[in-house]
Amino acid sequence: MQSSAIAALIVKGELMPDLAIIVDTEREASTTWDYMNKWVKPALESAGCELHRVRKSKYATVDLFGGKSDDILIPAFTDQSGEIGKLRTWCSNEWKVRVIRRWATEQGVKSANSWIGFTIDELRRVTQPLGKWENRYPLIERRMSRGDCIALVESMGWPTPPRSSCWMCPNHTNREWQELKGNNPKDFERAVKLEKYLRKKDDAIYLTGQGVTLDEAVFDGGQEDLFTGRCDSGMCFV
Repeated sequence: MQSSAIAALIVKGELMPDLAIIVDTEREASTTWDYMNKWVKPALESAGCELHRVRKSKYATVDLFGGKSDDILIPAFTDQSGEIGKLRTWCSNEWKVRVIRRWATEQGVKSANSWIGFTIDELRRVTQPLGKWENRYPLIERRMSRGDCIALVESMGWPTPPRSSCWMCPNHTNREWQELKGNNPKDFERAVKLEKYLRKKDDAIYLTGQGVTLDEAVFDGGQEDLFTGRCDSGMCFV
């Protein structure tokens, strides 16, 4: 949603980046690319802005596990201690932030302002990295909320965007898992297979907070899991 709002501001001529980048984590939900290719990318091109799609596998140094360790990099759930807990999120930094910087450095960029799509309802997430890479928050500068982003995108004649996320992301709500299972069964089956792969490494790992595997979980759209969250990099599109 926020990324599409930034794209809309570019198309309207209120912003113009030197480089526009979207990282292909190679596990992104099909709906994200459908929307990007049909609405956002052509609109940006019409405004003279090329959107570079950068493959994660070409620039990331780790995938599901951390380097030489067996530490899982996604915020999966675990019942190893007897109760359901949640692992830390490393994938956003490894798959997106560092990939963007490595690609940009390859293009000759030595320092940059990265536009992050946080809105005023996410002020607690605002940070500034060390070094020559600085974050800028164009939506917050315009005092825009998530609702404002929706209104802006729809004013462009674009449909409401789907939430950008990987098809196996443990941060999915029950409703999002149900929608994935019902509307994108191929993506859901990929998630089931990936969970089985992770559980061969560690049988205490799950992709939901229900403490059962995806193929056994019930997604009734009711009360959400205690640990439900969001991908917190803000760098799906910068």
